[in-house]
Amino acid sequence: MADKKTTTKVIKSKAKDSDKSVKELREDLLMAQKSLYDGTLTNPHAIKSIKKQIARKLTAEKVSQKEAKKGAK
Repeated sequence: MADKKTTTKVIKSKAKDSDKSVKELREDLLMAQKSLYDGTLTNPHAIKSIKKQIARKLTAEKVSQKEAKKGAK
């Protein structure tokens, strides 16, 4: 089983890789899905990638909130 501290560090580092906010990523996902249905999407893997980026961002935010809560106690 992975060490909890290592996992947290990995999540934080991956979240810093992307400059986009969750809102911007969701807009990108919507546009990719629309173009998939239109038949103009050249890379269908982009949808999966965007979903993963959103999940990483949300996870990083949740972890930082938990740490802030812990530090306040």
